[in-house]
Amino acid sequence: MPASRFDEFVQLLAQLPSPAWNATVKDEPEWKWMQPFSEVWEFGHFADLFVVLGLNDYQTKGKADVGYWPKVVRLIPRESDPKEPRQLIDILEPFYGGERLAQAKVNRLKRFLGSELCREIWASDSSSVAAHFGRIWPALGRTMNQEPTRKTIAFAMKCLALALLMVDESGFDFGAIPVPVDSRIRSVSARLGLPMTDEASERKRWHNALDRIRESHPEMTMVQLDSLLWQIGTLAPQEVEARLLALGAGDLAPRITVLFRTLVDGPDSGAHCRT
Repeated sequence: MPASRFDEFVQLLAQLPSPAWNATVKDEPEWKWMQPFSEVWEFGHFADLFVVLGLNDYQTKGKADVGYWPKVVRLIPRESDPKEPRQLIDILEPFYGGERLAQAKVNRLKRFLGSELCREIWASDSSSVAAHFGRIWPALGRTMNQEPTRKTIAFAMKCLALALLMVDESGFDFGAIPVPVDSRIRSVSARLGLPMTDEASERKRWHNALDRIRESHPEMTMVQLDSLLWQIGTLAPQEVEARLLALGAGDLAPRITVLFRTLVDGPDSGAHCRT
């Protein structure tokens, strides 16, 4: 039965060792490209940059790890920590002007970087952002005139969480923030034989899965689960096993992989697809 295959998948994920979950997060394209900035920029400046890049990670030209993060990050002088958000607009506006949905992305860029929330984060250190993390989520939704549960908002909050983790700040509550449901998350559900549902039901499905995983890993958040699901969502079975082995899943890797024998037809859409 499809439900039992999903249940087995969740049970196996609960057995993954903590180092494997940590490795999953650090293997995200946004971690790899943004981590060097965390070493040289003031935290608030770095956090605002990460959030605005996350807000515009949708409908990209090719896969996010090829067509978005490396291209936009290379335009930003790492050693030159900007003194005000306006400088980030000047750097990033030409890039977004040449992207898909260009005007919408330029508007989002200016809306966030011109906001009171941006200025608040800009002047904050990591401990302050961590302490107010739960409040920042709805504030970001209001700033962008979107529901906080929208996937672009949820993904931008994941980017903010990654920024905190990069500076060894883990004292923040990510519990209420949903998985950003995109094509790869839906692909995992489909490959486990689950029926396609609306976005709210899909979020609930994976939040329930996270609750079960947290029985073995109380420290787990949706950050780690989303990273793993996104990374394996559209891989061929042999690639799923190789990816899990590389993360440190050990003998759990083939047991998880066998659940992914049914591939979803159709090409990967490329980006995080956080629209």
